[in-house]
Amino acid sequence: MKTIALFISVFLVSLTAAAKVQHLRLGTGRVIAYEYIQTNKASSTLILLPGVNRALGAGDRSVQLLAEQGWNLLLPSLPAHPLSIEGLSASETPYFLYDSTIRSADFSSDIEKLVAALKIKDAVPVTLSYTSTVGAFLNPKLFPHVIETVPLGIPTETNPEAARNAELWEGWLRMNPLMAPFWIRQFRDQAYTKHWGATVDANLASDPEYYGANPRTADIKAGYVTIARAAEDFDLTKVDYKADAVTRDFILAGEENSERLKNQIVALKNYLRTGKPVRVIVVANAGHVLPSESPSVYAAAIGLLAQEPVSATVSFMVVRKAADVRKTQWLGASELEAWMSEAVK
Repeated sequence: MKTIALFISVFLVSLTAAAKVQHLRLGTGRVIAYEYIQTNKASSTLILLPGVNRALGAGDRSVQLLAEQGWNLLLPSLPAHPLSIEGLSASETPYFLYDSTIRSADFSSDIEKLVAALKIKDAVPVTLSYTSTVGAFLNPKLFPHVIETVPLGIPTETNPEAARNAELWEGWLRMNPLMAPFWIRQFRDQAYTKHWGATVDANLASDPEYYGANPRTADIKAGYVTIARAAEDFDLTKVDYKADAVTRDFILAGEENSERLKNQIVALKNYLRTGKPVRVIVVANAGHVLPSESPSVYAAAIGLLAQEPVSATVSFMVVRKAADVRKTQWLGASELEAWMSEAVK
């Protein structure tokens, strides 16, 4: 039996290693990159939505572990991400260079189009940080259940001090109501451009082929600015969870950024007020980048939540390793309330 299990594990790892990045055209200058790993026709598909920097890929250990569990896996980028830009022809202008109105809801529509094109019928979206902004707008008729992983609360939570300074500047700019929208737009875009320009330059300095052999550096930087701009007005703490029929589970990190954890807990409390069922798994010894920091726990937690049917209650557990996910007994609402109170002290 051990030999058979080892063979299956090696086969599935080989399957993920053989997966290739593909591109679906959505329009002029607009494609979406993805990897699609089919391990079992009878299994559901987990849509592992990307973070702000990149999508999870077939080479990620967390993805391989989920494949070993038997899940089909869809690993999309967003159309403004580097892998999607790579799918454009050499003479093609990315759509986001002439469309500054792109918002997270548009990215949600792109994901839905990809799922429809691949004829995926039974899928569970799994958000990752930034893509809580995308998961919030997915069609509930298509995706009645969503797993939220270390969700982004508000875009400014990573650097609250800088956010406060920005609010001060924008307050001054609003003293001229006629020009305020233009100036605020310019002010924000300059901040995004400075941040992401430095990030892309640093990545290329460490590895000239970080974005491929012939990266479209200017377009990549503009793509990241587009992604940042798309979510700038998003606030997870104000999502109206009563307005749709979607049920949600939450996977949080115990060593999360304090401002982000506070926002996540506010959002979770708002969700609890709906009376909907919810399961919450806290990875106590991990930070924000769960799939990289704790791939085995990340995969075990998602696998458990996707496999077990949603209960009619509040269920909660704190784990440190993958074995805890399989062995730990679910706790209830009172234990979750106690943990939330302690976490925000």
